[in-house]
Amino acid sequence: MINSKTKNSRYGLNKRLKPDKVILLITLFLLLLLPVLVRHNDYILQVFTHALLLATLALAWNILGVSGSISLGHAAFFGAGAYASALLSLDLGLSVWLTIPLAGFIATGLGLIMGLICIRLRGAYFALATLAFIEVPRVITDNWDELTRGSMGLVGLPGFPSLHLGPWHIDFCSSITASYYLMVIYFLVLLGLVGFIFRSNLGLALEAIREEEVAAEAVGIQANSFRLLSMILSAFFTGISGACYAHLIRYINPGLVYGLHFSAIPMIFAICGGRFTITGPALAALIIYPLDQFIFHPLIPAGHEFLYGAALIFAVLFMPAGLWGRLHRTTN
Repeated sequence: MINSKTKNSRYGLNKRLKPDKVILLITLFLLLLLPVLVRHNDYILQVFTHALLLATLALAWNILGVSGSISLGHAAFFGAGAYASALLSLDLGLSVWLTIPLAGFIATGLGLIMGLICIRLRGAYFALATLAFIEVPRVITDNWDELTRGSMGLVGLPGFPSLHLGPWHIDFCSSITASYYLMVIYFLVLLGLVGFIFRSNLGLALEAIREEEVAAEAVGIQANSFRLLSMILSAFFTGISGACYAHLIRYINPGLVYGLHFSAIPMIFAICGGRFTITGPALAALIIYPLDQFIFHPLIPAGHEFLYGAALIFAVLFMPAGLWGRLHRTTN
């Protein structure tokens, strides 16, 4: 005879959300309510706007990272997306809403080139090759003065245009709250897309390649083709993040957007949050970056970025699965 407890369990009547899922829902809820909670404090909203942008960069990086590859060259896609959108809007007068996706496609082309050159490499050789690849678009941008204005950079970039939705007028240029919610929307969309990719056949193939590449190829999974596809997808979203960054700060130069910072920081967030998880890299970005800006930067202005190195060392030594991986393991 089946008792009521067993029957309820069978039909899912007593299922409860796992603690890690509860934490995710609380985090999303707090992000949506943040402007109200901080009483629309511009500085706090600006910090979390950039934290959300870095979270999207970490999510995009991890599309390739889930295959087991570590890229140090994502600054190439980030910078290409930033410059592409900036130049298309400045020189051709195109709407920012059009230049941002175009920037993603231009970064995708760069990702295809990098992939065709580097995709057969493994381990440290792959990481070093992608790191060296950054120099190609950086040198071109730095020396093509007629197009890119060279090392002087681009100033006065247009911000996000206003939107008119029926009776509502949303001015992204003058309202940091509006820019914050725009980044929230992009973050949530990308989080959903990454979750879909990870659970799709592509995600399963990349996981199989990471765990045992020889066995994966033995059952018909073409490792290089799937790695190349993951790099292209990663480059596309990284380029979009770079374009958003350009129109948020409205000034870029080659040393800024092609700097190692934008290659290393998504890797740090992914390792600290959990390289092989969907949510981990984004969660790490939303914790570490505000912690740096609110606490360590005021205390140690010249050396505040040591926090990223310390967080990376701590994660490698004590949380090899990352924060989200440890949380998920603890609550199961």
